[in-house]
Amino acid sequence: MTESELPRARAQAIIESILLAAEEPVLPARLCELLDGHKLRDVREMVAELNRHYQENGHGLAIVEVAGGYQFATRAELGAWVRRYHRDRTTIRLSQAALEALAIIAFKQPVTRVEIDNIRGVSSTGVLQKLMELDLIRLVGRSEGVGRPMLFGTTKEFLIHFGLNSLADLPRPRELEELLAAGEQKAQERQRGEAPAGLALPPGAADGGGPPQGPAVPAELTPGASGAGSGRADDDQQAG
Repeated sequence: MTESELPRARAQAIIESILLAAEEPVLPARLCELLDGHKLRDVREMVAELNRHYQENGHGLAIVEVAGGYQFATRAELGAWVRRYHRDRTTIRLSQAALEALAIIAFKQPVTRVEIDNIRGVSSTGVLQKLMELDLIRLVGRSEGVGRPMLFGTTKEFLIHFGLNSLADLPRPRELEELLAAGEQKAQERQRGEAPAGLALPPGAADGGGPPQGPAVPAELTPGASGAGSGRADDDQQAG
């Protein structure tokens, strides 16, 4: 039996194995190359069938589209349990300054450093360097303005880290305002239910048991780079 004669069930098993072993999202076209005889439409149908199987049988995994390719991910409704498992692990968090700069670049790219500085009201040289070290932003060209300053844009790694298939998945300005308002309301609710100073609430104590609920914090990154912190500061002193 040749590769072009692979039965559909066998092809699906191969897709599962490849996605499980892959370190990055796998492009559908690449799967077509590996599964000679199966077209792009066949690959998409097989992935959809696998996802239906996972959901109907209560599996904890799903195949999602990230940065234009397929990748295994945990089901959204189980995210709280995954976060609970990882709560003691060291993670790298972007500072407020880095998050501000990254958000500006994501929504306004291509954008110059001067434009970023004008929006933030503070120099962004340090945070831009840190974001480039984390491979979240890159140079995409030069502006036609005076001095032809460099233009910044986001990377494929940015899409992967934040679970986006493309920049079109970013929230629209109005949706972003609603998300920020909802996040602020949740923060206020958590403050009202905080334990006394110096004590930490056990997981799930605020909601009566079970793992903590709510969306994952997108600022949590795990690249192999140092840098952490919170709060706004001049980026030359604190970038990561």
